[in-house]
Amino acid sequence: MLFKVDSTGSETEKTENNEFKVLDIERHCLDYTDNSTRFYQASRDFSRQYAHIYSARLNTFRNILIPIINKRWSNKYKILKLCELRDKGTTCIIIGTLFKLQELKPSILKELSDQLEILPQPARTHFVHDTDSVVLEDELQRIKLSGDCIDVNKIVTGVVAALLGSEDEDGVFTIKDVCWAECPIQKPLPELNDDRYVVLMSGLNLASKTGDHLFSLNLFLEWLSGFCGTSQYQEQMSKVVRVIIAGGIYANQSNASTLTESDVIVASDVVDSFAAAVSAVVPLDLMPGCKDPNGIMLPQKPFHYCLFPKAIEYKSFNRVSNPYECDIGGFTCLGNSGEPINDIMRYSELDKHLDVMKKTLQWRHVAPTCPDTVPCTPCLDTDPFTIYNCPAVYFTGNCAEFSTELFTGAQQQQIRLVCIPDFCETKTVALVNLKNLECYSMLFN
Repeated sequence: MLFKVDSTGSETEKTENNEFKVLDIERHCLDYTDNSTRFYQASRDFSRQYAHIYSARLNTFRNILIPIINKRWSNKYKILKLCELRDKGTTCIIIGTLFKLQELKPSILKELSDQLEILPQPARTHFVHDTDSVVLEDELQRIKLSGDCIDVNKIVTGVVAALLGSEDEDGVFTIKDVCWAECPIQKPLPELNDDRYVVLMSGLNLASKTGDHLFSLNLFLEWLSGFCGTSQYQEQMSKVVRVIIAGGIYANQSNASTLTESDVIVASDVVDSFAAAVSAVVPLDLMPGCKDPNGIMLPQKPFHYCLFPKAIEYKSFNRVSNPYECDIGGFTCLGNSGEPINDIMRYSELDKHLDVMKKTLQWRHVAPTCPDTVPCTPCLDTDPFTIYNCPAVYFTGNCAEFSTELFTGAQQQQIRLVCIPDFCETKTVALVNLKNLECYSMLFN
C-alpha cells in the first residue's frame, strides 16, 4: 500500500482503483502539567556561599526522616545533634550529611601545589581509592564514622541519613543501623484503557561535523509522523502522546570537544527545524544538557527562545529545565540529562546507571553530589533536587546503552527506570507505555 498526505494534512491510502481515501487517524493526547517550578525558580545569588544549600537540605531531610525513624526504631532512642553527644557508649540517633574523604578527589589547591612536580599526573575519570573514609556532619560540626552498615564505596558526598549507634572514647561514632529517607509515598496510578506511549531520547548531537546519524533521525521523524507502515501500524503510532529529549540536542556528552559560538550559530537552524518538525505532530519537551548552549550549573534553565524561531510557533513545543518533572495523564515523570548519575559513578563503585538511579530514589535526592562535584547554583532556602513526588517514570539521559527495570520501592511503589541511550551513537530511542509501565527500545538504522 502507498501512503501520502493530502492538502488538508490528513493521512490517505491508495486503493486498488488508484483513488485516495482519507484515513481518519488522530493523535491521541493526555493532560499535561509541568511540575518543574522549583527548578525554574532556584536562587541564583552568587554572592552567597554554598553552605546554605547543605543547611536547607539537612533541615528538609530532618523533617522527612523523623517520622520514618519513629516508625522504624520507635521512641526508644534519643535523636541528638552532634554537639549534644556527651554520654560515651550510649546508643542514640544522629541525623546529618555524609561526606566522603577521598584521596583522589580533584582539588584546585592540590593541582596548584603539584605544578612543581616533574612527572605529570595522569588524567582520571574515576576517583575511588582504598583509603576513602566517611564522616557525618551537621550545621555545627562533624564526626568520624565506623562500622559495616555503610559501604563507603556505595555512597557519595551529600546524602542525608539517620544513624543509630554510639560514640566511643576516641570520638568515633560506631554505626549499628542506618535509615535512609527512601522514596516518597506514590499516589495511585491511573488506569488507562488503551496504550499511551511516551518517547524518550537524548544525545542527538546536531552540531556534529559528521552526519552519520542524520538518516536515522529522518527515519525517526517519518515514523513519528506516521509516514511509514500500514494503517494498523499508524494507528499504533498515533498513541504516542509525548516526546521528551533529555539533553544533548546540540552536542552529546561523549563529544570531547566544546561547542564554539560559530558551532551554535551553524547548528541552530537544524536544531530549530527538527524541534519544529517534531512539535508539528506531537508535544515535545526539550531539556538542555551539559554540552548544550546553556548555563552549565544545575538546575539548568530552559533554552533561550531565540534559538527556536520556528518551533516556538507551536503550542506543543516546551522548553523545559534540567532536571525536569512533569505530570502526563496522572503519571509523574522525573529525570535529568545524565550529569548527576554519571558523577555519582565517578565517585563510587556503582558502575551501572540503573543501580545509581535506585540509590538516588533510596536517598530521595536527584543530585546529592551538587554542589560538591557537580556545578550548582548557590540555592539559599530550599534544595531543589529533593524528590518530593514519587515518579512513575524515572529517566536519565545520554547513556552508553539502553537499559530499563521496573523498580519496587520500600512501600511497594512501582517506578519504571529508564536509561536513555545516546541517539547519535546508538540510533535508539526508548518507549514507555503508560498503560502498564512497560518499556522497550526502538532502533532506527
